[in-house]
Amino acid sequence: MAQILQSLNREWSTIADSPAACRALMRWSAAHPVLMPAANLDEVIALGYRPEGPEIRRALAALSPGELLAARTLLQELLGGLCNLAQRIGRDEDAVGDIVGLAWERIRTYPSHRPGSVSGNVMLDVGKRYRRQHDRTEPLAGGGNSAQLEPSAEDQVLHVAFFEDLAAASAENGVSGQVLDTILRSRVRGESMAELAAEQQVPIKVLWHRRWRAEARLRDLPLAS
Repeated sequence: MAQILQSLNREWSTIADSPAACRALMRWSAAHPVLMPAANLDEVIALGYRPEGPEIRRALAALSPGELLAARTLLQELLGGLCNLAQRIGRDEDAVGDIVGLAWERIRTYPSHRPGSVSGNVMLDVGKRYRRQHDRTEPLAGGGNSAQLEPSAEDQVLHVAFFEDLAAASAENGVSGQVLDTILRSRVRGESMAELAAEQQVPIKVLWHRRWRAEARLRDLPLAS
């Protein structure tokens, strides 16, 4: 099992029936009665395997943009499907982590009135984004024309300004420079998390957890939206 999945499952075991989770579930059930039969978040996930499963996921998706715990519950329910997706389309050892990260972003911004299956829509969107990201980082056939890829002077200035703003906002929100560097090198430049972990002399599961937590914070920043 990928380290990110082990980390998520351990985290889930501590929050699924916590007092905060139970209070949140009571609040959600008032707005979404389909959740009322569940006494804790594990039971919410269990309801997802019953005929009312699509409505359970739709309720969680509607709550997710404003309720971090609802988004985390929906992510936990979709982990199995996300792992299968990573096995089908993954292009490197970081595929599971990349796909889980994309799924989290999609869940947190899920359109409340979007028709169709929530799980199907999330898998479709994540698959498309994953392929687009990797297609951009793969070399062009025949070498391509490097002049066409050279950014303009204006673009370079804007990129520098953006990353300066991102670095400042990251520091203000508790994301260290080293963790931000890990995000940029793994997400933008496509460097291996295993190699970055070795470089920083930390277990890869620690680096996964640091990146996961930092990205969750950065997604809520205006400049990252």
